[in-house]
Amino acid sequence: MVVEPKFGKWLSVETLDSLNKYILITMEEPWKIIEKKISNEPTYLEFNYDMTLDNLDKLYDSFEPFITDNYAIVGIGGGTACDTAKFLAWKFKEEFNFNLELYLIPSIISVDAFLCSSIAVRIDNKVNYVGESNPKEIIIDYDLIGKAPKLLNRAGVSDTISITSALGDWVIARDEINEKIDQKVFNRAKDIATELLNARNEIRDVTEKGIKALVDGFYNEVVLCEEWGNARPEEGSEHFLAYCLESITQQHYIHGNLIGMNILISLYLQEEYAQFSIDEISQYFKDIQLEFTPEHQKIDDNDLRMALNQIKKYVIDEDLFYTTYNSPKLKLDNKKIDDIIRYIKSI
Repeated sequence: MVVEPKFGKWLSVETLDSLNKYILITMEEPWKIIEKKISNEPTYLEFNYDMTLDNLDKLYDSFEPFITDNYAIVGIGGGTACDTAKFLAWKFKEEFNFNLELYLIPSIISVDAFLCSSIAVRIDNKVNYVGESNPKEIIIDYDLIGKAPKLLNRAGVSDTISITSALGDWVIARDEINEKIDQKVFNRAKDIATELLNARNEIRDVTEKGIKALVDGFYNEVVLCEEWGNARPEEGSEHFLAYCLESITQQHYIHGNLIGMNILISLYLQEEYAQFSIDEISQYFKDIQLEFTPEHQKIDDNDLRMALNQIKKYVIDEDLFYTTYNSPKLKLDNKKIDDIIRYIKSI
C-alpha cells in the first residue's frame, strides 16, 4: 500500500529532530542545507551515489555489525538516496527481521522512487528491482525542495506525464495482440496526465502548488499502477528507448529530460494511436522549460540512431510490454530514423 505523503515547511528538520538513533543516507547538497538546521545529528551519515547491487551489499555489510532494532533509517535526496535507504531497511528485515522505521524525504521531485515500495538497483548496468520497503512516513518539505535547481524538479513531471505515450502503446497492444484494457484505469490515467498539463505554470515556477501537483501526480500514478498490478498505465516505449540508449552509451542522463524527449518520439511513431496530441505535449514541455532536446542532454545523433536501430530487438530480448516498437507496422529503416532525429531536433 502506497504511503500518502505529508506536506509542510521544514518538516525534514522536525522529523530528524524527533528521532533517536538513525542512519541518514543523503547527498552533499541537501545535507549542507539540513545540517545547519537540525539539533539531532545522525548516528551514522552516508553519501551514496552508486546504485550497483555490489556496492549496496558492501554498504549494508559496513553497517551490519553496529545496527540494532531501535534504529531508524532516513533517506534525504533524490532517487538514489531514497532507494539506498529502502535497500538497507529491506536488507535488515531480510537478515535479522528488524522492522527499522524508514523515513523518505525527497529533496527534489525528479523521480517517483520515494513513493514506490520496490527498490531500483543496477546489475550489469541495467535497472533491476529487488525487495520491497514500506516507509513509516514520506515527507514533502516545501522549503527543502524549493532550494533544489528548478530544472531538476521540472524534470520530475516526465515520470508521470509518460502516461501520454504509454496509453497509446496500450491501445496498440489491445489492437494487435488482444491485450486487456480496463477503461476505468485508462481514463484515470488520462485524468492524472491532464491535471499535470493544467498545472503547467505552477510546475514551471516550482511553487508550493507546483510541488504538490508533481507529488500528487506521482502518488496517484503509483496508486493506480499498484491497483492495476503493473506499470502499464504509465510506462511504455518512452521508458524502453531510454533503457536501450543507456545500455549503449553507459551514460546516466537526467531521467525526466530523457523520458520527455522519448515521449515525443513515441507520440510521433504512434500516429493515429496516440492518445494525446504531439503538438500539445511538445508545447507543454516548452512552457514548463523542460530541457528535453538532444542538444540539452548532449545526446549524439549517432547514439540516438544506434538506439533506434536496436530498440525493436531490445524490447523483445528484455521481455518488455508490447508497444509501438513491437508492432510489425513500424518500419524503422534509415529513412524513418532520419525523420525521427530531424523531428526531435527541430522542436
